[in-house]
Amino acid sequence: MKTIKILGFTLIMLTLFAITLHAKSLKGVTLPDTVIIESKPCKLIGMGVRKKFFFKIYVGGLYMEHPAHKPERVIADLGIKRVVMHFLYKEVSPEKLQEAWTEGFKDNLGTKFDSLKEKIDQFNAFFTEPARKGDEIWVTYLPGKGTQVVVKGKEKGTIPGIDFMKAVFSIWFGELPADSHLKWGMLGEE
Repeated sequence: MKTIKILGFTLIMLTLFAITLHAKSLKGVTLPDTVIIESKPCKLIGMGVRKKFFFKIYVGGLYMEHPAHKPERVIADLGIKRVVMHFLYKEVSPEKLQEAWTEGFKDNLGTKFDSLKEKIDQFNAFFTEPARKGDEIWVTYLPGKGTQVVVKGKEKGTIPGIDFMKAVFSIWFGELPADSHLKWGMLGEE
C-alpha cells in the first residue's frame, strides 16, 4: 500500500513537472505550449504585453494550428488560430474595450471599414462588462464557422466571414497594430 502511494505521488509530481516544461510565462501569466481547439492541436507561437502609456493592460498569446511567425501569414492563414488576452490591469470598462477595438479596425482597414461596420458593431456588442485583472478574452477563428469570442469563459458569439477574421487579426498583426511590442512578442520575435 505504501509503495502504491509513493508511486502515485511520484506520478503526480512528474505530470506537474511535465506540464511546467510545456508552458510559457510572461509577467506572471502562464500559457500552455499547446491547446486543443476543435480536436486540433494549436501551438503557442509567442506572448507579448499590451501597453497603453505606462500601463500594462494584458498579456496576449497567439495559438495556431499551422504555426507562422510572419504577420501577413498569420492574418491570411485559414486554419484555427486564437489570441488569448489575459488582463493585468485592474479594470478596463466595456466602453474602453469597444473604443480600442473600433480604433484598431479603423487603423488597419482603411476604406474597408464601412463595408464591415455591421460586423464590427456586432463584435463590439460582445463586450458589455468590464475586463478585470485575471480575466481572459479569447478571439478564435474556426474555419467554416467564423470568429468566435469567449469572455471570461462564456461564449458570446461567432461572426462569420474570412473578411472579418482578417480584419480582427489585423488589429494585432496589421501594419498599424495596437502595440508593436505585443505584435512581435506574439509572433515569437521578442
